[in-house]
Order: sequence, then structure tokens, then C-alpha cells
Amino acid sequence: MRNSYLILAALMLTGGTTIQDTGATTEQINARYVQEHTERIAGHETEPSSRVFKNIRLKWFKDVPAGQLVDIMNGGYSRALGVRCTYCHNPADFASDEKRTKRAAREMATMHWNINQALASMRNLESSRDDRFINCATCHRGQVDPHEQPH
Repeated sequence: MRNSYLILAALMLTGGTTIQDTGATTEQINARYVQEHTERIAGHETEPSSRVFKNIRLKWFKDVPAGQLVDIMNGGYSRALGVRCTYCHNPADFASDEKRTKRAAREMATMHWNINQALASMRNLESSRDDRFINCATCHRGQVDPHEQPH
């Protein structure tokens, strides 16, 4: 799980290498981005993401440790949607907002946050407050389009 959180931080860095697709799987390519960016943030993994990466806009990610943010991006976003880091991020500038998919991911994250806040505030459900939450995989199940049937 540690590696999966490392991808978000990696994605927020400016600069980077374009990792070539040589028939590697999405998971293998993402692992290379995670490794590259983990090396770039070495020694800063526990610092707040907003101090380590450029363009952290979602308030709930600003104080998340940089190393954990990378894991959230890889495990929570790319795996939940079954995509490579570069689906949302420009490989030459991970901080860039040029891709529509990155901007859409922020909007979806805001919706997800709001739903979880509403679930947490419900008083008449039988489940414990800590057991009520959704994440990207709740709807996407490893696919970009949540309307598609899982493979």
C-alpha cells in the first residue's frame, strides 16, 4: 500500500521523465513513476504535500504527508480507475492542469468528499460511522467509465 500512496505525490511534481511503454502493464508503468518520484522526494516523505508538491488544490490533501499522497494517487485513483498516471498527468509536468481528466478527477474527489461527509453525519443508519464511506472504486471498479461492466 505504501507504493500506491506514493504516486499522488509523484503526480504533483513538476518535471519528470516520460516513461516509455514497452509492452509493460499499467501497474508496471505506474510503479516506475512511483519509484522515480519517490526518489525525487526522498527525505521529504513526511512533510505536508503542499510543501513538497506544486499545485495541491484539494484542502484535505494539503496536510497529507507527501509519501502518503503518492500512495493515494496510485492506489486510490489509478487502480480504482484502471489507468496510468499519465491519464490525468502530463508526464513532463505532473503539476500541470492542462488535462481535462485531472480537472475532472478534482471535481470527482470533491463529490466523493461531500458524500462521505454526508454519510458520516447520518444518525439513523445501523452501521458505525467509521464503516460508512465510499471511494473511487465504489463506483469505478477499475474502469474509467463507471457505467461499463467490470472486466
